[in-house]
Amino acid sequence: MGFEEIYDRYFQRIYNYIRYRVLERGAADDLVSAVFEKALDKYASFDPAIAPLEAWLFAIARNTLTDHFRRRKVRGWLSIDGHEERLASAESVERSAERGEENALLLAAMRGLSEQERELIAMKFSLDLTNREIAAQTGLGESNVGVTLFRAMRKLKASLGPEGL
Repeated sequence: MGFEEIYDRYFQRIYNYIRYRVLERGAADDLVSAVFEKALDKYASFDPAIAPLEAWLFAIARNTLTDHFRRRKVRGWLSIDGHEERLASAESVERSAERGEENALLLAAMRGLSEQERELIAMKFSLDLTNREIAAQTGLGESNVGVTLFRAMRKLKASLGPEGL
């Protein structure tokens, strides 16, 4: 498979994964570009016997995000960048305020989760991966992924209260 085909096949999934973790569109665009640049640079050394292509690409994406957050010294889940886009959109001021409150509540609830729990939630809900696929990419057992996700969602639900979002 040529690199152009890999790019076409995986771009949207990598973009969604990063955009879920980084709210600012410009930063997400830059990070996705960095992921594919790194993948292109290292493509000649990729060995499918060691890891599947998808796992290799998402490992590059995870490492790129980790480097980004380390440089900024903030967690992607706590970022408040990107609100300008929402305010400039066609949404009503009222709905925009509601969404801002919902996002603030969700981000506050996410602070109570471990980095691993946040990572698994991102993989499950932004990439729409199954527990088996998550397990293959993280090296965790499939049942461990399921239990961790269940507990993380229970923590979020408890933190958000009975009304939720």
